[in-house]
Amino acid sequence: MSEHESVPVRARFGYDRAQPLEVCVEFVNDRGGAVTWVLSRDLLMAGLHRPSGDGDVRIWPPCPRHGGDSLWILLQGRTGVALLEGGIAPLRAWLGETLRSVPLGTEDLATDWDEAIAHLLAQGDR
Repeated sequence: MSEHESVPVRARFGYDRAQPLEVCVEFVNDRGGAVTWVLSRDLLMAGLHRPSGDGDVRIWPPCPRHGGDSLWILLQGRTGVALLEGGIAPLRAWLGETLRSVPLGTEDLATDWDEAIAHLLAQGDR
């Protein structure tokens, strides 16, 4: 695959009340390749309305002047870069479900801090 090739990618979003600030997204292409990224729920919500993020993850909504209904996500990893385009309406609806599960401002009440710290420490061992 060339660095500029376009391939269809499915995204499977997951949310766990025990990790209320995180959204796990598994990206799978038709060739069997898959990768999982952990994104900030706040970053995804901000990206629905304005360009957001810096560093490895950047998100921006459709340009109001040009219309469209696509959200753009730029992921930059150690081995490459991916620019992903997806429908904004399904993501908005899905994020609404996460907000019904754990409303904004109550994330710390839903967090099992012992588990969160163990999770962070385990990631440092990789």
